[in-house]
Amino acid sequence: MRVGSLAALLSVVLLTSCASHPVAGPIDSLTVERRAVLPLEVIESSGLSQHQGQLWTHNDSGDKPQLYRLDLMSGEVLSTLRVRDALNFDWEEMAYDADWLHVLDCGNNLGRREWMQIYSIRWQSLLQASAGNEVPSRLLEFRFADAGKSAGAYAHNNDCEAAAVVNGKVWVFSKNWQDQHTRVYQVDPAGVSRQVVEPVGRYPVGGLITAADYDPRRQRLVLLGYTKGRISSRAFVWTVPVKDNLPDWEGAQYHSLTPAGQWEAVVWTQDGLLLTRESSLLGQAWLGTVSLP
Repeated sequence: MRVGSLAALLSVVLLTSCASHPVAGPIDSLTVERRAVLPLEVIESSGLSQHQGQLWTHNDSGDKPQLYRLDLMSGEVLSTLRVRDALNFDWEEMAYDADWLHVLDCGNNLGRREWMQIYSIRWQSLLQASAGNEVPSRLLEFRFADAGKSAGAYAHNNDCEAAAVVNGKVWVFSKNWQDQHTRVYQVDPAGVSRQVVEPVGRYPVGGLITAADYDPRRQRLVLLGYTKGRISSRAFVWTVPVKDNLPDWEGAQYHSLTPAGQWEAVVWTQDGLLLTRESSLLGQAWLGTVSLP
């Protein structure tokens, strides 16, 4: 083989290796410190938000369309509110800004779901509601313009569990079972009630993304996920700067998480991250904290 051909072949191998393994070199491991064991009402916590010192969550599919306010330290459920005119088909995420809380019904394990829903609730309505009451919501539906064919459950790139509000838009991240990348879409919460959205980026996260959050002060995203392994998997986070209204992947940082578990929700805090873990064979439902270096 000639030198030029050999060099070209090596280039292809290196590029393929980088695409398959987005993190090269030693990986920092972060420890999730348990703050509380979550009560039975929220053992499938899959979305998390924080507003004016109050922590909110919801359960995955199977629960009523309810929001739960948690004690920040003990994880105790302080109040429960029902979202009016809503269904919990597969609630997976919360995204929020100063005025609105957006609940995303976007789970798509089979890969054949066409339209996904966002229920938007004003924080003012939540803060003024009494425990046990209903709060009004505004419905928006969206679908991925580039959704491909599904070969069955977990055999597609059409799933979705993560979102965050960035500069007034709801950024939605796909959960790609096949290629372990993520695509990002920008939904306008003040736009028309049905939106077909094109991807604005695709990133080699090396796993399955389950949650996201954005900190305007840091101008940084956090993406939570886990690796798809044949024998075992591990949780991880990416922290990603936002530049020119897109993730700046050149500045992204990767950290593995311990202990293992079904970590499904994340929000930024002053010192790092606050996470919840669903109850599973990998462990109890937790409210946990991570200090970032």
